[in-house]
Amino acid sequence: MPTVEQEIKQQFARLFVAQDASLFKRMADYYYERAAFLRNADIEISQRLKLLARNCQKRLFIGIGTELLLKAIYLSRGFSINKIEKGQPGAPAFPFTFRQVAGIKQANDQTYMLNELIQKLDQILTPASLHNVTRGLQIAKVFRNKEGHVVLPTHNFDSSNYRDIESALVTLYSLCFRETLVVRFSVASGEKAAWRIR
Repeated sequence: MPTVEQEIKQQFARLFVAQDASLFKRMADYYYERAAFLRNADIEISQRLKLLARNCQKRLFIGIGTELLLKAIYLSRGFSINKIEKGQPGAPAFPFTFRQVAGIKQANDQTYMLNELIQKLDQILTPASLHNVTRGLQIAKVFRNKEGHVVLPTHNFDSSNYRDIESALVTLYSLCFRETLVVRFSVASGEKAAWRIR
């Protein structure tokens, strides 16, 4: 008898294919745009917690967008994001193309996690093109993980963290999708938000 977790995971189970990349990319765009333009006025919570809740949501949306964006990049370049089921003989190490895993059983309810996607990105893109990209992606990962696990009343704000993420995204959108991205995650007081793709 399946556990509750197994039962619910099966509701979302899917072996992803290259054509799924566009949906992953569109949803990444959505989360990033929401993060860029989210204002205190959009947050429905007590006045005392508005800024904290807004910033938590911004970081969470940036982190979710980053995982979806990286999965879109892997899929669009012909790499599978589903894990291989245990005990499969001749299974290649991640990352692997759809062709490399043809005939090998993959888990339809497990995909590679954000950390693995970041660590292996230099195997599917030119390492030289990733200069300054990895740092921004790692920051986004920490943002997502932090917001999913703890709440702090304050922290040492460093605006360069957001600039590093923006720089990484501009590079990836250009390199992987041939899109010109203008992005500014408005966090500091008076900072003007931006999100445009051309």
